[in-house]
Amino acid sequence: MFRILKLLKAKYKWLAVVTLLLTIFETFAFLFTPTFIGQIVSLVALEYNKITHPFTNVEINILLYKTSFPTIVEALKFLGLSFGITLLIGAISGMVSTYLSSYISIGGSRDIRSYLWNHIESLSQKDIELFTNAKILTRFTIDVNRIQMGIQMALKSIILGPVQLTLGLVLSLLSSLKLSAVFGAMIPLLFLIMGVLGLISMPLFKKEQKLNDNINIESQENILGVKVIKSFNLEENQWNKFKNVNETLGKTSGKSWLVFNLMFIMVMLIANLASLAILATVGYTSRGITQAEYQKQISNINAFINYVMIVTMGVIMTIFVLFYIYRARISAKRIFEILDKEPDIKFITSDKKVTEGKIKFDHVSFRYYENSEKNVLEDITFEANPGEIIGIIGPTGSGKSTIAKLLNLDFKTQYGKVLIDNNNIQEIDTLSLRQNISHVYQVPTILSGTIKSNLLFANENASDNDMIQATKISCAYEYINRFPKKYDHEVEQKGANLSGGQKQRLSIAQGVIRKPKILILDDSTSALDAKTESLVRKNIREAFKETGITTVIIAQKISSIIDANKIIVLHHGKISDIGTHQELMKKNKLYKEIALTQLGGEHE
Repeated sequence: MFRILKLLKAKYKWLAVVTLLLTIFETFAFLFTPTFIGQIVSLVALEYNKITHPFTNVEINILLYKTSFPTIVEALKFLGLSFGITLLIGAISGMVSTYLSSYISIGGSRDIRSYLWNHIESLSQKDIELFTNAKILTRFTIDVNRIQMGIQMALKSIILGPVQLTLGLVLSLLSSLKLSAVFGAMIPLLFLIMGVLGLISMPLFKKEQKLNDNINIESQENILGVKVIKSFNLEENQWNKFKNVNETLGKTSGKSWLVFNLMFIMVMLIANLASLAILATVGYTSRGITQAEYQKQISNINAFINYVMIVTMGVIMTIFVLFYIYRARISAKRIFEILDKEPDIKFITSDKKVTEGKIKFDHVSFRYYENSEKNVLEDITFEANPGEIIGIIGPTGSGKSTIAKLLNLDFKTQYGKVLIDNNNIQEIDTLSLRQNISHVYQVPTILSGTIKSNLLFANENASDNDMIQATKISCAYEYINRFPKKYDHEVEQKGANLSGGQKQRLSIAQGVIRKPKILILDDSTSALDAKTESLVRKNIREAFKETGITTVIIAQKISSIIDANKIIVLHHGKISDIGTHQELMKKNKLYKEIALTQLGGEHE
């Protein structure tokens, strides 16, 4: 929890000190109220019963401060004024400290989300895959909210509760040593109950956090996989899985809150029993007393019952703040699971830039996990010169997309080197690398907004002419202009109101609008017909024939790579052969089988 507080900005830390000081003022101010109330009640009782002698001074005893007044009215005026000032100080301090604690906790939680967001952006794809999307979302929502509550409770109640408990006991002892004996039984009993119920509740809180992750995972899987679920009539099966997780979370939450509320019930029961004991004690010892003793008894009993409630509230606040701090502590650990994760791929600032787009794989071998039985790629070596089109084809699982991920530095190689413009990709300036490589995926990531906003997402400085040119290259220009609002056409989340081919063409436009040195088309024309696909490739060649662009096409279809300068045939993670279409048809059996299956005998 203290590590989380270190993340707060300096201004929040200074305001936290101010909040704690104001909370102390508030606590001290309200701790004096029982004494004032006791004195006022006793004087009113004396006046009502006409017990005072006209020539007897009225004594006022506020803790260690003693004074006297000639009449009850003057004494009441003094007590009323003092009581009003004390309440005003306490109220103002309380309101300001409450506002500041809310301000700090809300601002702090916003900063924590920002730290979390910025750190996640620095992580590689491999790093992020260690945490599921659902777990990351839980960190951003539930865990940060619990930290926010923990900070607020820590600033407002971590002092208020223990101070009320401690000073309530001290002031009650100063008021009446005899009546204070009731606390000798009350306090140990309270803490015993708190300890037992606390030990029961802590494992439940931890389990509840994990179950929140599970319910997010189940929800996300069902929402994202709704088409598959419906197509296989798995609604009831998935409902039962979700129901089990949901009911388990409900039962665990119910148990944890039952234990938590039981603490309050037991505390209030003991407090009321303590008040009953005090009243019984005073009633039994109040026979045949003098005026002074009567006044003192009335004052003590009122003050003491108030001190019992103050001590009780101190215990309740202590339980409350420990509860929220403990939950915040669990959430803080979960937040730091991500923040402590060192990026597998560091952000590099270097004078090594991408200038031409020359690619070289030098004996590259790769596996996704260190404990994997074998490599996904084995001894991959090839080159691509600026302006060339490189095709990569092979059976499913042969490692085609893995080459694209290594070229885009989503993952690092374990063995060998990936070079761009004769520089190791892991030493190239990160901004230059990202700006000069466009990776267009098979499943496009289209954001809610407009056609224009999605294009600007790829290049925020793009002009209207740049957008027109990019969409013409990707063959998206025609269908965009059929929309009434054209480039301002509204796009739903994940491009739900666009067809598969429309999304792929928009995604290709995003790739080319950046005017990169290297363009990776990772099976990104799979939803296009052969004519449109051929036209897209032709448009890319013509658009970049002067500036030059190295195009890497990863495909399942021979037609996508048939006119490439080089075609790499992958099989079981190894390069089976490299050559042009005509060369491979003559010398590579695997490639020829794929071609004959897809194209028939026309390309033999």
